[in-house]
Amino acid sequence: MRTSSRSAGLARAVYEQSLRTPAAPAVVDGDRILSHATVDASAAAVAASLRARGIGSGDAVAVGLARSWQLVCVMLGVLRLGARVVPADRLSPADRVGHILDDSGARLLVHDGTFGHGLPDRVTAVLADALLDAPVHTTDGPPPGAPASASFTFYTSGTTGRPKGVEVRDAGILRLADPAFLPDSRGARFACLSNPAFDALSFEVWVPLLTGGCCVILADEDVQSPGRLAAVLRRERVHTAFVTTALFNAVVDTEPGCFSGLTELLVGGEQLNAPLIRRWYRHNAAPGSRTRLHNVYGPTECTTFALHHPIPRDFDSSVVPLGRALPGTGVALVAPGTTQPAVTGQDAELLLSGAGLAAGYRNLPEETDRRFVTLSGDDGTPTAYYRTGDLVRRSADGDLTYVGRADRQVKVRGFRIEPGEVERHVAEHPAVRQVYVCAHRDGRGGPAELVAYLVAEPTLSWDEFEDHVAAGLPGYMRPHHLHRVPALPLTANGKVDEASLRASAGAPWRPEAASRPAPAVLEPADEPLRVVLDLAGEILGVPEPRPEDRWIA
Repeated sequence: MRTSSRSAGLARAVYEQSLRTPAAPAVVDGDRILSHATVDASAAAVAASLRARGIGSGDAVAVGLARSWQLVCVMLGVLRLGARVVPADRLSPADRVGHILDDSGARLLVHDGTFGHGLPDRVTAVLADALLDAPVHTTDGPPPGAPASASFTFYTSGTTGRPKGVEVRDAGILRLADPAFLPDSRGARFACLSNPAFDALSFEVWVPLLTGGCCVILADEDVQSPGRLAAVLRRERVHTAFVTTALFNAVVDTEPGCFSGLTELLVGGEQLNAPLIRRWYRHNAAPGSRTRLHNVYGPTECTTFALHHPIPRDFDSSVVPLGRALPGTGVALVAPGTTQPAVTGQDAELLLSGAGLAAGYRNLPEETDRRFVTLSGDDGTPTAYYRTGDLVRRSADGDLTYVGRADRQVKVRGFRIEPGEVERHVAEHPAVRQVYVCAHRDGRGGPAELVAYLVAEPTLSWDEFEDHVAAGLPGYMRPHHLHRVPALPLTANGKVDEASLRASAGAPWRPEAASRPAPAVLEPADEPLRVVLDLAGEILGVPEPRPEDRWIA
């Protein structure tokens, strides 16, 4: 584990902002409005109560609260002590939460009475209200910095099946408030709608508190309903919001004008659907419309966002670029699986450096050393980088474009295939609203096959779709199995839930035999062809395949 002092004090910076704008609204949670001064005073109460319970610099405090004003004040109170916040998802399975509490070394869990998991014996549970009601005997702000290696530990999915803790530092969060990034959002109203255990929290909560803005807490029932989400964004006059790609796709599919009242809408987490972006801009092209869409990219290991691309209204490309690095962020492109510079024009693995870099993975020194590497910077100075595992291409104008995951590549019939490339082409059909492509084996030791899940207009026909796929993809890249689904299920972090998708997809989409011309009568001499067609029908599950059909297995 790499260790270092926090390079800047997040809690101190928030405190200093509260002195500049004490009366300005800082947090809105339903009918409750807290000023910057009130948030600071509440955080001071939390810090005093935690200190009385023996919590100090370098300790870990798990926070199992819903999105709320209490969540903001409790996290800030923990940071005032130089302690580390460990977001704990209240809805996660008990085994996962138990691992997070054990691995993080949390001594205390702050909750709101709805945290239904059993706790390890060494972890003390305390209600948030008990901390917020503590008396405060000093108005001093937090110290300029605290000797802790990380201010947050966010747990992400691990390759071992156990979540791994990413140790995020103050400097990474502070750079998200750099005036060069989203300058028009300084002092604005930000929506807070992400899962509290998701690192988007670093943007939604801390940027408004650092810039004199306001964090607008959205209730779960509003986030989960496109109509209610549109209404609350307008009612609360939200200026800036971040949503995951999957949530954006799902919402605008049923409520195209949902985000039209925003000024800045950041979308990221997965590859954007270029045709959907164009349709959204066309739908929201009324005079006076001011919403700007941004493609944002960044792993938790580089503190939420690392690359950023404002998407122009006249966007007409088939791919949305990832754009360029945020202030204080460095980029290196290497040949996949190596540390050697990539050849210009070829797919390259993206490495990131700069203030956003996490300290590493908690209690995983080998994984930390594998993913956080040291290379020579542009000036020859040894520089720490994070290997993202994402493949990109650099365009002639310097923008980076996402190609896919190095670890999502699949091998089908001897061909290496990037599912994202298949998704891009499928999504270009105007009747396809969403698509997800993955590889699947039948469990009997058979070869890997490509499976595509489509959310499409009811008018899309099999033949029309087949023509579209055949026009843009070679045979080996065409999905073997197609499923039409009403929606793509999402995980708690807003990503496509592949396991749920497979479990609920139902029977594959097949051409209807009744809608096809009658099969030609085969002559006796065509017996070998008949045998082949019978085998193809059995393998593919297609009724009465024809010689002229396009079919692969």
